[in-house]
Amino acid sequence: MSFSNLNQSENITVEQLVSGNEQAFSALFEEYSPQVYYIGLKYLKSQDLANDVVQETFLKLWNYRSHIDTTKPIKPLIVTFAKRIILNLIRDEKRKILKHLEIYAISSPFSNKTEEQVIFNETHQVYQEAIKSLPERRRKVFLLKSAEGKSNEEVAEELGLSVNTVKSQYTKALHTIREFVSKYYIILAIAVAATERL
Repeated sequence: MSFSNLNQSENITVEQLVSGNEQAFSALFEEYSPQVYYIGLKYLKSQDLANDVVQETFLKLWNYRSHIDTTKPIKPLIVTFAKRIILNLIRDEKRKILKHLEIYAISSPFSNKTEEQVIFNETHQVYQEAIKSLPERRRKVFLLKSAEGKSNEEVAEELGLSVNTVKSQYTKALHTIREFVSKYYIILAIAVAATERL
């Protein structure tokens, strides 16, 4: 079958989709869902999230069917839906990470961190890289307070610093880590937005 015949065949399928034909929807799902899954996996690094992208993309396509321009190829529309869903998932993940940082910073070393630990494990690598990026003294202050649960006074005594310096260094460490994590996800979001094709 020639390229023009393929396009004509797909146009017919899209017209049927607009009319609410479920078989046409299934045909488009079969054709494009592997590509949507691939781009989801590429940017989200999670099979579960990639599957979510596929489901949400085609649910959105079905709900949007009455607005589809049947004179245009369907693939760019599907890709646009997938990109928007991926960007939303990235924003959700970023919010989850920042929430984790807040919980981790204020939690007691003796508290039950099971739920928080699950979130932590998902982003462990980015978080560790953020900590490594801190200047040495600031990193020590942050780890003594957050990982060992020491008070400002205990950290000050151990490192030979004033309590005010400990508070200042800890606040700056938190700010740096948040910025580091945010930049990571902004770069990821830009990469998704810049993708022109699957």
